[in-house]
Amino acid sequence: MPDNEPTRTQARLRLAQQHAHRTDAELAEMEGRFHEAKAEAARANARSARTHAEAVTTQAALAQVRRLCDMTISESVRVQAVEQARDTLAVIDAVTGTALLPGDGAWGSVWLHGNWKWLTKNMTTPERELAADAVARWSAALHAEDEDLEAGEPDGLRWWRD
Repeated sequence: MPDNEPTRTQARLRLAQQHAHRTDAELAEMEGRFHEAKAEAARANARSARTHAEAVTTQAALAQVRRLCDMTISESVRVQAVEQARDTLAVIDAVTGTALLPGDGAWGSVWLHGNWKWLTKNMTTPERELAADAVARWSAALHAEDEDLEAGEPDGLRWWRD
């Protein structure tokens, strides 16, 4: 028996080393999957951020076009310019309508549950207008579902205009 003891110990050592190598390989594979999942989450966040940035840019551009059209309608003496401004606003309304844009529901929640005045006080006026437009669309969509077509914007939504 004493002759088999070193051989048995070596066999056990080999088995322990094989097990350790398998465990190390499995651990490395799990870490690889974890890093792949983190990278995919980062890519998804980047896609979401790009989509949000594009939506905000689009909203800002539409707000500027609306502002210019409103200014043309109220200030211009040229009949064709006024008609074109009205046509432009009609197209914008037809395209956007009361359709909710990405983020409108989130702004609606902020309006309902947050401190709207404090939050918007820390924004620039264009940012306030975009946020208020989002809340107005969200509110209009809710009123449309309730078939309350007479309801306007929520009171105090654009407090900085007062």
